[in-house]
Amino acid sequence: MRKFVDDVTIQNAYMQALEIVENVGVRFASEGVRELFKRRGARVEGDKVFIPRHLMEEALESTPKQDYSVPAVKRVVAATPFSNAPFILDDDTGAIRRCNIADAIKMYQITETSSLYECANPGCADPAGNDAPDQFVSQMAMLLKYSDKYPSIGLRATSSNSRNGDVYGSARQAFRLVREFYDVWDRPVMTQGICPNPPLAYDQESLDNLNAAIDEQQAISIFPCTLTFMTGPESIMGIVIHDFAMSLAGLAYIQLKSPGHATSLCEFSTMSDISTLQPAYGTSEAVFTQVIFYELSKYLSLPCVICGSYGDGTAVDYQAGMEALLTTMLPFSLTEVDEVWCYPGIMAGFSCGSFHKAILDEEMMRYTKRMLQRVEMTFDPELPGLIAAGQDEGSFLGIGSMATYRRDHYLTKIFNKGGISQAGNPENNNLAYKVQQVLEGRIAAYQLPQRSAAQMKLLQPYLPSQCQY
Repeated sequence: MRKFVDDVTIQNAYMQALEIVENVGVRFASEGVRELFKRRGARVEGDKVFIPRHLMEEALESTPKQDYSVPAVKRVVAATPFSNAPFILDDDTGAIRRCNIADAIKMYQITETSSLYECANPGCADPAGNDAPDQFVSQMAMLLKYSDKYPSIGLRATSSNSRNGDVYGSARQAFRLVREFYDVWDRPVMTQGICPNPPLAYDQESLDNLNAAIDEQQAISIFPCTLTFMTGPESIMGIVIHDFAMSLAGLAYIQLKSPGHATSLCEFSTMSDISTLQPAYGTSEAVFTQVIFYELSKYLSLPCVICGSYGDGTAVDYQAGMEALLTTMLPFSLTEVDEVWCYPGIMAGFSCGSFHKAILDEEMMRYTKRMLQRVEMTFDPELPGLIAAGQDEGSFLGIGSMATYRRDHYLTKIFNKGGISQAGNPENNNLAYKVQQVLEGRIAAYQLPQRSAAQMKLLQPYLPSQCQY
C-alpha cells in the first residue's frame, strides 16, 4: 500500500500531538467548555485546557470510525462551487466585487445542473443585499429552496451575520430549520464545518457553532486553517502535528459532551507566501499538508477527506488550470486515497469565486476521472478481422464500433482539439466564449426543486425578500 509517511513517523507524529494536547494545552474561550473538561479530570489554567491521555483515548474510542480497508473505485467529487468565497470575479471585466444574492442563486443553479456535485453549501458567503432578519439562517433557507444536494456547510454563524449577534441562537435555529424541512429527527441531515483558531485555540464563535451542532445532533467536521510561519510552525510536519493536536482537542470535547457524535476531520491548512503574507493553496505543499494529515487520521480510523481544485490566481488562465489540476491529481500519486473532493471555481486562496473557472474546473475533473478510469484491458477475438478489414478499406471509420470508441475516449466539448485547421474559427479558439455558452445553457436548464406547500411555508419567514415565493 502506497504511503507518503512511513508507519514509524506516523506513530511518532501522533504521540507528539498527544503530548501537545496534554502538556502544551489548547485554549477554549468558553467557561462551560472548560468546566466540562475540568469535571472529567483535565487540568485547566485560565482559558487553557490540558487534556490527559486517558481522556483523549476515551474520546477516540467513542468516535465513529471509518473502515479504510474497504476497496473503492477512485474518483473525484465536486463538493460545492467556491467553498465560502465572499468575493466574485466578473469574468467579462476582470473586476473583483462582493458577491450578492443573484450570485448565490446562480451558484446553486450550477450545482444542481451537474452530477459532479454531491453537496450544497452557501458558497457565496454572506452575500450583499440580504435583507432577511437573520442573515445566517436565511442562507440556509436559500440552500433548502434552491438545492436538493446534501447540506455540508463550511459557512458558520458569526456576530455579524446572526440576528442581534446571537451566534449560538442563529446556528441552532438554522440547523433546526434543516431538520424540520426534511422532517428527520433521529439522525444527522447535514454536516457543519468548524474551523479552530490557530495557534491551538477555539474562539467563542467556533464553540457556539460547535455546541449548536451538538445540541441539534448534526454531524461535525473539524477543519483547521493554519498558515506555515504565520499562524503555525514554519515546517510542513510541524503544522500538521499542530493541526492534528488542535483537531483532537475539539474531537475530545465533542465526544465528552455527546459520545458517539458523528465527527470527521479535514485539513485546509497550507503554506504562506512569506513575501506577500498570503496563503498559497495552489501548491504541492498544500497537498503534502493534506496528505500527512489524512494519513494521521487514517492511522486512527478517523473519517477524513482530501480536497482539490485549489487556486491562488485572480485570472482564469494557465496558472488557474495548472493549480487546479495539480491539487486534484497529486493526492492520488502520493497516498492510497479513494476520492478527492473539489471546490470548482476557487480563486485567490478561497477568497474569490469565478463562474468561468467553475465550468473549467468541472472539465478538469472529467479529465481527471478519465485518468483514474484507465483503459479497458479485455481482448477482442474479432480484432484481427477488424484490422484486416481496416487494412483493405484504408480506414476504420465505416467498420469500427462507435460504442467502443466512446467507451475508451473522452470527448471534450470545451477545449480545442481541432488542430491548426480550426485556427481561423473564432468560436473554436475563444475559450471564454465557449465557457459562457455552457454556463448560460446550464442556467437555462435549471429547474427549481419541487417543494411541498408545508416546506414552502416554512422557508418564507427566513428568505431574503428577492427569494420569496
